[in-house]
Amino acid sequence: MRSTHSLGFRLQLWHEKSEVFHMGTNKTIVWFRRDLRIEDNPALAAAANDGSIFPVYIWCPKEEGQFYPGRVSRWWLKQSLAQLDKSLKSLGAELVLIRTDSTLEALLECVTAIQATKVMFNHLYDPVSLVRDHNIKEKLVELGVHVQSYNGDLLFDPWNIYDETGHAFTTFVPFWNKCLHMQMKGFSPIPSCQLILAEGKVAKYSLEQLGLEDESEKSSNALLGRAWYPGWDKTDKALTEFVEHHLLHYSKNRLNVGGDSTSLLSPYIHFGELSVRKVFQLARSKQILWANEGNSAGEESVSFFLRAIGLREYSRYLCFNFPFTVEKPLLRNLTFFPWNTDPANFKAWRQGRTGYPLVDAGMRELWATGWIHNKIRVIVSSFAVKMLLIPWRWGMKYFWDTLLDADLESDILGWQYISGCLPDGHKLERLDDPAIHGAKFDPQGDYVRQWLPELARMPAEWIHHPWNAPLTVLRASGVELGQNYPKPIIDTDHAREKLTVAIFKMWENEAAAKGSGSEERNEVVDDSENLAIPKVFLKNKTPRATSSCNDQKVPTSQNPQSDPPNRKRLKCTAVVEQKQNNSRNLSKDTGVSTIDQDVTSTAESLCKTQSSSTYSFSVPQQCSSSSNMMCSSQDQLDMEQSSSKDGVTGG
Repeated sequence: MRSTHSLGFRLQLWHEKSEVFHMGTNKTIVWFRRDLRIEDNPALAAAANDGSIFPVYIWCPKEEGQFYPGRVSRWWLKQSLAQLDKSLKSLGAELVLIRTDSTLEALLECVTAIQATKVMFNHLYDPVSLVRDHNIKEKLVELGVHVQSYNGDLLFDPWNIYDETGHAFTTFVPFWNKCLHMQMKGFSPIPSCQLILAEGKVAKYSLEQLGLEDESEKSSNALLGRAWYPGWDKTDKALTEFVEHHLLHYSKNRLNVGGDSTSLLSPYIHFGELSVRKVFQLARSKQILWANEGNSAGEESVSFFLRAIGLREYSRYLCFNFPFTVEKPLLRNLTFFPWNTDPANFKAWRQGRTGYPLVDAGMRELWATGWIHNKIRVIVSSFAVKMLLIPWRWGMKYFWDTLLDADLESDILGWQYISGCLPDGHKLERLDDPAIHGAKFDPQGDYVRQWLPELARMPAEWIHHPWNAPLTVLRASGVELGQNYPKPIIDTDHAREKLTVAIFKMWENEAAAKGSGSEERNEVVDDSENLAIPKVFLKNKTPRATSSCNDQKVPTSQNPQSDPPNRKRLKCTAVVEQKQNNSRNLSKDTGVSTIDQDVTSTAESLCKTQSSSTYSFSVPQQCSSSSNMMCSSQDQLDMEQSSSKDGVTGG
């Protein structure tokens, strides 16, 4: 790979000699990321209307850091890229695949190879992608290459949504209400004409050469192909199947933890194979139809489904405006929580050996299939952070390693919600009994029996709390607690006591930190006044000079009034204000919040080596499924009741 310096020099020479390109004669690199579709792809459509295109996908494992995608996620990506290439070829183009150690250098190679005049791509909103994309734009613009980015992932860009005072929302309900009253762009169809491929020679890689799938993984991955069909060209069938046959009864069926009770669309949306605008507008049209017919059940079902879409939007909104939430809680006091970093407990949770059947069934299904219903995601994550006091970031990372629809922003939202790190999340002191949840969501025990064969003969009366079953029942069922099925790893009452002690210890730690002046500050905002939640000012921002009004913005902690008027970088003034009500006072109220019916919990790639944060976290090395460890066969948010298979964020 040529050095960035030499490539930059050649590019400068070429652009100095080049003449002005008129509309329709540009050569544009279309940089695909998590927008692997032809339909409703703003960057592709803009490039196709402006001349010849050079579609490229750049795989850079080095930049993935500790958030290198898990096996099942990489399997999906591989199939999706193959389908995208096939579709591009049918339109007269092809997808160029590149493996590299530097995305910037790879893009510069492409610019040089085809003498590109433009680079176009669709936005990503996680903190690391924001920093990387911003740096790449600055370098390319410096070299005379026009860079333009578009919103191909959300209903609305996060910088366009703010409250009456111009600040970013920090709770879901007012955020989503605001979104529902905003004007939305329609989705665009497949390009109506053949694409013109820009000619140029670069070091191309085959799909196998990208290294998305090891030989040792292929036998396991073959099983995934029996249940899932990746690729943007498969999305119409999946979406139509859900909207026409399952959406009407979604409100009633979404809590069934067994079977296909939800849309199963989240992997398609995560990889950008399916436009979220298309999903929203198709569901909304059904809601209007059913409203006109007086079908209240259908209206309610669509409302629940659209809220799930809203939660996906909100997860990106939070990550954009509060980038530190990748590693730190939104609510300051949770920084001082004394988590239990016992690797043995973490291992038992991962392996489905906690002694709580519903939790164990969920964790074994996750390992075996890369998938669990969102209700189960909520239950197993709540068990980890509340019963075992496992750090929420460990759980978030494990979900990233194992979920088919792993999505960083949604995972952050889900785990922070469950852990009490959000103002409208679970109360910190809330601890749910898995046995009670089992009786509620799997009353006959069918789900547990499917994934825990050792309990297959247990009667429904005892299956969710076998430790209470008479000895005669255990013997008749072939269950030996502590032998072929573990005893509970911790008693519920004891776990509740430990949680209470930990909460008081958290308050002590916070008070001690304030007293000593050693309290940490959030990285991207001025929180020197020691307030509960930083507030980010979004209204009346200056557009970037590097591109069009479509361009992506980057939040900063600087005040526009103090900046020179001609400064290129967009400013996002971070303002800290005292919250009027302390939403985190410790109380005995364990009621469910207003959004306790809808959150998702999945994960997305985070490049740790480029993190904008000065903080980092780690999990025990033996606990990461992407660290080449050998696993046994068992190592295998709803805020709270919206299914993660809702076709949006978690399925």
